Amino acid sequence: MHRSLTWDLPGIEGRLTTLRDDLVRETPALSTGDAEKFRRWVGDIETIFAKAAVISGTIQPEVEADLGYPLGDREQFVIAMFRPSTRNLFDEIAEHARSKCWCTLTDANLRDLAGLHEVAGALAWIGDAALKIGLLPAIWDPDIAKAGVLTGNRKAYDRNSNLARLCDRWGLYEHRIHFDPDTPRSTRKVDHVKGTLVESVFGILFLREGLKGVASATELLRPPAPRRG
Repeated sequence: MHRSLTWDLPGIEGRLTTLRDDLVRETPALSTGDAEKFRRWVGDIETIFAKAAVISGTIQPEVEADLGYPLGDREQFVIAMFRPSTRNLFDEIAEHARSKCWCTLTDANLRDLAGLHEVAGALAWIGDAALKIGLLPAIWDPDIAKAGVLTGNRKAYDRNSNLARLCDRWGLYEHRIHFDPDTPRSTRKVDHVKGTLVESVFGILFLREGLKGVASATELLRPPAPRRG
């Protein structure tokens, strides 16, 4: 069934290129305030391009090698790295473009860009659900007396602090696409973001390979043995 679950991807590289070119073309004719705003938007789009290049060219191949499976379209993996703070960029641009009519992208195109983080969130939800079942072979014990510890064993694998270890191994957090302010965050909040990024990857893996692929990759999430002494 999973092979019929596919996204109609928007072609974000082409849309972002068009949007950047529109902004660059329009900037010289603007007032100082608007020109500064347009240059900031161009800079943000260039940041997305730079991060997407590393994600596609370095991060995804390394993740695929670790998982033992190809993850398919590079665009989907890039989208999985979009965070909610990216919405503000495209909402700001859309609001200005509606009143000035300089943008060659449609309002629907801009809404698609603003909603990319929601696609990433959906992939994370899929990955979270797939892990809960895909982990069963790794935590199963035929002794029925131990049935009550299955939930605890699962949580040892899929709690955010454990998912964060795999996120660090893959370098997902450093290369996520976001515009969050550079302020300190608690370990709990950072681990939540890291866990979501890993779940997004497992969501892509499920859509590509089903539960078999997810189950085979859960070895990467084996919790470290508790320290003695």
